[in-house]
Amino acid sequence: MIASTISLASHILVSSFKLLTPVTQALEYVVPYFSMSPKIDFNSKHLAKGDPLPPYNGKLRVYNMRFCPYAQRTILALNAKQVDYEVVNIDLVNKPEWLFKKSGFGKVPAIEVKEDVCIYESLVTVELIDELYPQRPLISKDPIRKAFDKIIIEALGPVQVLMFKAFKFPDTITDDMVAAYNKALAFFQEQLQSRGTQFLAGSEPGFVDYMIWPWFERILCVQDMKPLVIDANKYKLLLDYLDLMLKDPAVSQYVIPKDVLLKFLEGYRTGQIDYDSYFNPVKSNI
Repeated sequence: MIASTISLASHILVSSFKLLTPVTQALEYVVPYFSMSPKIDFNSKHLAKGDPLPPYNGKLRVYNMRFCPYAQRTILALNAKQVDYEVVNIDLVNKPEWLFKKSGFGKVPAIEVKEDVCIYESLVTVELIDELYPQRPLISKDPIRKAFDKIIIEALGPVQVLMFKAFKFPDTITDDMVAAYNKALAFFQEQLQSRGTQFLAGSEPGFVDYMIWPWFERILCVQDMKPLVIDANKYKLLLDYLDLMLKDPAVSQYVIPKDVLLKFLEGYRTGQIDYDSYFNPVKSNI
């Protein structure tokens, strides 16, 4: 058992090093693809088992799932920097066979910076994007500020837990989970108060803001779901901040309409997910 675990870990590490070796050469391919007004198809078909891998077209490519909050982090970073990129949506219930060649863990997000040079895991992809595309830096150059920003992102844990439980297993929610959720909300609000800025990153959203936003986008859509209610009396500053985030161009162009999100969450709860039906113009009235 131990030997097989070590062997698997070694395989992943070796594979990762092989992928990372050409990254410096990849810069010349990635950086030129900058556009002030990229038009990107966020709602393309989710590819599943048996679907062919689309030919690589030279653009930065994001392997994505339209409703995934982790993948959304990568999308937000690219939108903020106004990078032209391609989205390949993935059916995570019935994954295409080639996904593991693009993401070692078979998850999204993964970014392809050069053909067959892929980096995955949401925070890793965003840090790389910030290095590859210097316009509008998202991550603070101050090492202390950068460390505190990462602490704020880590504080998201109880929010992620309660949201998952509320959407999928509401009967398993405990008082401790709800208390931890509200403690996290208070922490975010305290950070806004102490920083004295509109956004956690300053006068405009940055790394820390975009990394926590996807969960709050979903929570704002279900404020009739009792465990996730954000008390307007207790958390006015936090709610004002979230309203500003919703208006940010990087965020607003990727927001999922409430009716579409609620339909998806119902499918997620029951296990009956059809990724591509939610954006059907007839069904969703968009």
